[in-house]
Amino acid sequence: MAEYSAKSRWFGWPLLWRLPLLLVWVMLLPVGLLAFLPGIRELPAGEMKLHMRVHRLWTRGVVAVCGVRLRVSGSLPPPPCLVVANHITWFDIPVLHALWPMGLVAKVEIRSWPLIGRLAEIAGSIFIQRGSQESRRRVNRRMAARLRRGEMIGVFPEGGIHPERGVKRFHARLFGSAIRARVPVVPLAIRYWREGNQHDTVVMGLGDSLFSSGFRLLSQPGLEVQVTIGQPITDWHIGRDALARRTQDIITGFYEA
Repeated sequence: MAEYSAKSRWFGWPLLWRLPLLLVWVMLLPVGLLAFLPGIRELPAGEMKLHMRVHRLWTRGVVAVCGVRLRVSGSLPPPPCLVVANHITWFDIPVLHALWPMGLVAKVEIRSWPLIGRLAEIAGSIFIQRGSQESRRRVNRRMAARLRRGEMIGVFPEGGIHPERGVKRFHARLFGSAIRARVPVVPLAIRYWREGNQHDTVVMGLGDSLFSSGFRLLSQPGLEVQVTIGQPITDWHIGRDALARRTQDIITGFYEA
C-alpha cells in the first residue's frame, strides 16, 4: 500500500501537455451535445445513430488525449446484447464507450461526480444502489426492457473495483436481464499494459479519488488498454449462476493470457 500511495502522489511531465489538450477537448463538448437534441439524435450515421457516433468519437478523443492507446482483439456483435467486463478503474467506462456507446450499469454515486455524472446520464447509464434489493430488481427490469428495444447494455459484475490484480467473482443477478430478453452475453476483458500489467498504476485504491487517479493517469508515460472480446454466449437455459461463472472463466482466461 505504501508503494501505491507513492505512485498516487507522483506527477510527471506528460501532465503539462495532456491536461491542456484535455481541457480543449472538454470545451468542444457543448458542440457534440447538439447531436443529442430531439429531432437530430435519431438521424442515421452509418451503422449507428448520429448521437451515438458523436458520443463514440468524443470518447475516443478522451482516451487518446489521456495517453492511452486502444487495442482491440475481437469485435462486438450488433445490438442487442449484454456486454460483461471486468472492472479495474473509472477509465474502463470511456474505454467501453469508445467501442460502442452502450448503456452502462453504474453505481448511483457516479451521478454526483462533477461533469462525469451528468454525461453518464446523457449517455443512458442505469444507476444502481448497492446493497438494495429493490434497486437491483428495478435495474434488472430496466435492463431487460432496453435490451428488448434493441440496445447494447454493459455491466461490471464484480460489484466494484478491487485493488488486487485479477478477475474477482461475478455476481449473477444482472445476468437475468439477458436471459429474460433472450439476447447474447458478450465476455469482454480489459487490461492496461506498458512493459507489463499496469493494474497497480491505474486501479483506484483505498483513499484514492477520481481527481488523483485522473492526474496520475495524465502524468504517466503512455500505456495501452488491451480489450479482448469473446464469442457471444446464448446458452440461456443454464441459468444466470452458470452463465456468470462461464463468463467469468472466459474473461479470466483473456486477462491472464
